[in-house]
Amino acid sequence: MGMWASLDALWEMPAEKRIFGAVLLFSWTVYLWETFLAQRQRRIYKTTTHVPPELGQIMDSETFEKSRLYQLDKSTFSFWSGLYSETEGTLILLFGGIPYLWRLSGRFCGYAGFGPEYEITQSLVFLLLATLFSALTGLPWSLYNTFVIEEKHGFNQQTLGFFMKDAIKKFVVTQCILLPVSSLLLYIIKIGGDYFFIYAWLFTLVVSLVLVTIYADYIAPLFDKFTPLPEGKLKEEIEVMAKSIDFPLTKVYVVEVCFKCQTTVEWSTLSSSATSCVVVRGSAPMIALHWSLSTSDGLPLRSSSSRLSSPLQTS
Repeated sequence: MGMWASLDALWEMPAEKRIFGAVLLFSWTVYLWETFLAQRQRRIYKTTTHVPPELGQIMDSETFEKSRLYQLDKSTFSFWSGLYSETEGTLILLFGGIPYLWRLSGRFCGYAGFGPEYEITQSLVFLLLATLFSALTGLPWSLYNTFVIEEKHGFNQQTLGFFMKDAIKKFVVTQCILLPVSSLLLYIIKIGGDYFFIYAWLFTLVVSLVLVTIYADYIAPLFDKFTPLPEGKLKEEIEVMAKSIDFPLTKVYVVEVCFKCQTTVEWSTLSSSATSCVVVRGSAPMIALHWSLSTSDGLPLRSSSSRLSSPLQTS
């Protein structure tokens, strides 16, 4: 009886509170499920201490152990950073962080002479402040990941000054893309009428295609240097593989990351652990390889394998 009474009380709550509670419940459910899967993977890292028979001919024990220890440290870091992120998001929702930031954006607009009718301008200020807050709260975690974990395993060659310069550059480039696109999207929503969602969807589709097209030519070179992969065995094998699957490959590049840093710019979901990525520029598909994967004669570096992937990943 008590349970049904509690359910009735919940159902009688205002709709906005029920939605708020459902959002929090869904968020924590997803987080806990992902944490469970991550801890399941971590147990494999801890218990598998010898090279699996399937990898015996392509990986030695030393490389395997280095990869295992690296993945253990990364999984510990991911657990704590994920817990912090989820807790931060929950506290922001519970204590009204988003409405407060919106009001703060309105005050800034008022100081500049923009009234409440300039909602697009206020929205852009809101986005700027939100991304700035996210960058500042995420900075300690990035610093720890780069200068503690990566350096412990010998994968970081950045200086603090170079790291900060790169972080500022990424933030500025993000704002240069985010703010104009967001302003146009908000304007479309404002004038779109009953079918604004169709126009908004078409706009985001076009923007996505444009960004994919120009990324390799205009955005990625701001962070990394692209040079053609020299002739050699590696390039020949890549071309043979591309031909075998009818992939219209035109160019193969090596990503040289400013010569001071071994972490590549993030290619969508790929991170510094990426081995390669495929970029389609109009009708000219290309492959970009992390520079530490190859030598000057185009041969792969075996020693990079422990840094770039884990042989213990499960499906």
